[in-house]
Formats: sequence, C-alpha cells, structure tokens
Amino acid sequence: MDTPACGQTSFIVMTYNVGNGRARPERLAARLAQSGADLIALQELSYAQSTAIQTRLGQAYPHQALFPNGFAGKGLLSRFPIRQAGLIEIGPERPDMQTQIELPGGPLSLINAHPTPPRLTRSGLRFHPDALKQIQTLAALAIQSDPCLLIGDFNFTPARREYRLLSAAGLSDAFREGGPGRGATLPVRLGPWKRYLWLNTLLKWLPLWPLLRVDYIWRSASIRVHRAWIGLDAGSDHLPLLAQVSLYPIQ
Repeated sequence: MDTPACGQTSFIVMTYNVGNGRARPERLAARLAQSGADLIALQELSYAQSTAIQTRLGQAYPHQALFPNGFAGKGLLSRFPIRQAGLIEIGPERPDMQTQIELPGGPLSLINAHPTPPRLTRSGLRFHPDALKQIQTLAALAIQSDPCLLIGDFNFTPARREYRLLSAAGLSDAFREGGPGRGATLPVRLGPWKRYLWLNTLLKWLPLWPLLRVDYIWRSASIRVHRAWIGLDAGSDHLPLLAQVSLYPIQ
C-alpha cells in the first residue's frame, strides 16, 4: 500500500454497476453519500435512480453528468468541476461515457465503460468482435488521454485475454496494485432477467456470495494508486469498487 507523497492531492474514485434499478433509488443514494468517494462512475443507471441522485445528492456532489437509460445508462458524480461530459459511440448497444474533470492537481480524463458481456459459443465464452474492438479502442483512448482513469463493468475476469489486452496496452489495474484479496464484485444477488421475469420475481432478493471480479479501475501512467477496496452493498447484483489515487505527472 502506497501513501501520497508530499504535495500530492489524493482523491477517491468509485465505480458501481447499480443494476438497472436493482439498487433501490433511496438506498442507493444513501450508500453513495456514505461512500466517501470524490468521483463516482455508475453503470446501468435507471431513470428512477437518476432522479433520486439528483434530488438527494446535489449538495454532496454538486457536479453531475447523468445519462439514465437502463442497461446502457451511465452517470458521473463529482465533488470537482466537470468540464466536459458526453457519450461516445464505440461499441454496440451501450455507448461509453467520456468526461474531463478539473482536479486541484490538474485535469483528469475519466472514461466510464460497460461493454456487452461475452456469449456462450461452441468454443466457450466469446466477446462479439465489435465488443472486443470496443475494449481495445477504449484502452487506446485512455492511454492517449493520460492522466486517465478507465473504469466500469468490463464483463471479464483477470484470467481472460481481454484483461491482458488492457494490461499490454499500458494500463494498470488499481485493485491488483492496492487491493486485498480477490476483489470479487459479482454476483451479490441475481440480476434482472428480461426473459424470465417470473423467476426474477421469485429469486431477485436471494443473497449470493461474490465469486468474480469484473469491475475495474484502470489507470494510465500519470496516476498513482495508494489503496483499493470493495464498497458496501446498495442492492445491486454487483458490489462497488473504490480506489484512492493521485495524479503523479511523469517528468
């Protein structure tokens, strides 16, 4: 575990897949307020969740960029000014979110990502070629935007080749650098299934033991990681991931 050097200003960043309404809006807003995070990136943001955040967290997070849209929904909450925020159409179905934030130590790029999950094929779980290209494009964009955080639900584990693609591109996994244990974030409970609504209704609150790490905070070269940890459950099928980081310009 690292500690900020003299003159460095550290901040806490959090990523959370909020389950397209699975995390109930009021409970979600309360958990986000308790998180201590300075920057919060959300995936699968529903309209009800977005409304609760705007209503309840405007004082704690005066800078917000929210794009609710169910499974494709994204959002960013910040204690620091957001200079730019918008959706970028790189992959199929789910646009990613690119933002520019003004920190006390300088500007930071933050990309909020959520590629579509791999599908089961005869040769195993495989990402669609467009989704794989999306992941590669996001990595290149993050490297070009240094200092940059590329964070979100990537739908792959550290054992997958997609993980190695991001590492080979020059990005570093914050939890691997500063977190304890395996860092599993999924599944906390069953996610919302469109095809099996009757089963979803019966089992949606059944607690599960997280086994997989699919949520990540990736950093570019000019960012230092001090520590990383798993946050508190707010009702989604994922757990949030947090990291304390600081800008560390390369001389």
